[in-house]
Amino acid sequence: MGGNYGKDLFKQLQETMALVEKLSAKISDLEKENQALKRRIEVLEKENVALKAENQKLKEIINKDSGNSSKPPSSDGFKKIHNSREKTGRRTGGQPGHKGAVPKLFENPTRTVELKPERCQCGGKIRLKGISAMLTTEGCVSINRTRQMISELTGGLINLSEGTIVKWNKQLAERLAPAIKNIKEKLLVSPVLHKDETGIRVDGTINWFHVLGSKTHTLYHADQKRGNAADRAMGVLPSYGGVLVHDHLKGLYDFTCDHAECNAHILRYLKAAVENRNRIWAEDMIKLLLEAKDGENEAFRRYDEILERGRREFLKDEAPDYNGEDMKLLRRMKEYKQEHLRFAADKNVPFDNNQAERDLRMIKAKTKISGCFRGKDNGDVFAVLKSYTSTLRKNGFNIYGGIKSAFALSPILC
Repeated sequence: MGGNYGKDLFKQLQETMALVEKLSAKISDLEKENQALKRRIEVLEKENVALKAENQKLKEIINKDSGNSSKPPSSDGFKKIHNSREKTGRRTGGQPGHKGAVPKLFENPTRTVELKPERCQCGGKIRLKGISAMLTTEGCVSINRTRQMISELTGGLINLSEGTIVKWNKQLAERLAPAIKNIKEKLLVSPVLHKDETGIRVDGTINWFHVLGSKTHTLYHADQKRGNAADRAMGVLPSYGGVLVHDHLKGLYDFTCDHAECNAHILRYLKAAVENRNRIWAEDMIKLLLEAKDGENEAFRRYDEILERGRREFLKDEAPDYNGEDMKLLRRMKEYKQEHLRFAADKNVPFDNNQAERDLRMIKAKTKISGCFRGKDNGDVFAVLKSYTSTLRKNGFNIYGGIKSAFALSPILC
């Protein structure tokens, strides 16, 4: 019995050891499967993070509009954009207390002046040249349509060629040389200037239309390039010593004048950070800038605090993108703090670059209505004419009269 018991025990031991080996092998296989699953999970997690980041970027691209980026309003389509301007509550038109200006009739006139139409010494030619220049510049009408309109207005008595209208405009541009020189001199001593540029098509290729302006004077310049070389060609900025307001055009920082950044653009980028990434710091920065615009005097201290909170928010991200729009905005606002807050330190400096954008608005209207400039010189000529008429308008002069005076070799010097 003792011998059988020992054999049975030995057999059970062998069976147990075999079972343990099987279990060990099973455990080893499970551990390998577990490690493989962990590696797979790590890969999937990385893919998930990458897909989230890509999805976020695509979302930001889709959500971009004129209200939260530099895209023009024409790209919005039928999308309703919230206007960031605060409503004043006032009705359109003249406000209470506005006297207005209307012609007055006198019950008992003391003298009578008889006005008779007189034939000018030029035989009406300058008048016709003035109308042609008004249509092509202020009216943004193409050369061909200007020719057609003059023919129809005169009942077919005056049929000009397109070449004649082009020649007249070039003649006017040459006679405006003293006025353009005067504009440059006035811009040079202006305490604040605004700079911007936009793309145009000249003779089938993309060129750039530059504007440098103040509240009273405007200088346009057509160039094949954008940036520093074109800015120098305008002949003002290399010697300018005031404050230049612009939309973060990096080449302009080569000029030694003081600079101010357009905060209207920054508000759009901050709005995008709020809408696309729910950034609390961006919402706080929007409030700060608007409060500083209204006279809040603690902007410089709070500015740094908000940026630091923004940095901590950024670091909490699952996969911080140091080259993404979010971090670029933080870096830009930190590096150009003085330029973004110059309006708060100097009351002569505006909050935004709207002056330059308003000055460029008619250029965009010209390209939309007329399409492009067909001749290589036509962009240059239009820039000279538009510099003159825009300056006349800013100073309250009659543009048609100013154009006629220029044709008569006595342009108005504002």
